[in-house]
Amino acid sequence: MSDTALVFEGGAMRSAFSSAMVQALLEEGISFDWTYGNSASAVHVSTYLSREPELARDYFTVFPGDPLFGGIRPFLHGDGFFNAKYIFGPDARVEDRRMVPDWNAIRSNPGDFRISGFNGQTGETVHWSREDMHGLDDFLLHARASASLPVLMPPTRIGGDAYFDGAFGPTGGIPVDAAREKEGFERLLVIMTRTRSYRKGPSRFTWAVKRMFPQYPALIESMHDRHVRYNRTRDWIFEQERLGRAYIFAPHRMPLGNGTRKLNELAETYEAGLAQAREEMPLIRRFLNLH
Repeated sequence: MSDTALVFEGGAMRSAFSSAMVQALLEEGISFDWTYGNSASAVHVSTYLSREPELARDYFTVFPGDPLFGGIRPFLHGDGFFNAKYIFGPDARVEDRRMVPDWNAIRSNPGDFRISGFNGQTGETVHWSREDMHGLDDFLLHARASASLPVLMPPTRIGGDAYFDGAFGPTGGIPVDAAREKEGFERLLVIMTRTRSYRKGPSRFTWAVKRMFPQYPALIESMHDRHVRYNRTRDWIFEQERLGRAYIFAPHRMPLGNGTRKLNELAETYEAGLAQAREEMPLIRRFLNLH
């Protein structure tokens, strides 16, 4: 698919819903030249390009049950409520299965990708592509940077700079800016993790970021008005939908929070996402001119 970008919103554990779209698209054999994600959806980018739908599912419905996935103990040890070094590390496992994507499959896929990170010192949002990475460990490092939620996770250092979750960039969490500015896409398939009626309010963690990260004023500033940028981006995407330039896949309901780790709730949300994706697939194919 050369004229349309595939864009995944982040959303921490709410991404159990959007991970189902990885399976639905692979079932249909639909390929995109460019796929975009940030935060938790960096996982979707990797599993879609590696063509591993089972990993896409298990990452959000099985892996969170691993005691090393996160919790109070790693948080108190400085590794974050989500144990970033383990979640995005080459040794991540559930029993005897590695929870990392097949880098060789990603590298051999003709489609490319970008995942976004926010530079805490400069306030710049960087959209990394495959050419910025030199192997699985390097990809996992950039994915961890893209998903480093302040307070819940420590920053990730790349090249001496501290990076935080890509959702703190100009769009507030949906990386349509990378698709438009880097590759010039005007048509978008946007996979959301919030309902159509959702409106984001001011962050409850701004005070904590000010206290924990006073050395990153750009991050503090971004936290202060992220909700404004996020809502503005959604409004723009919905306008593109009205103009026929975007297809929006959004949950009918979203029962999960950022930190939900109850496996039954995660699995139910995944199954709801898969059922909805299959139901909407004829409309998605029509939007993509795949008749």
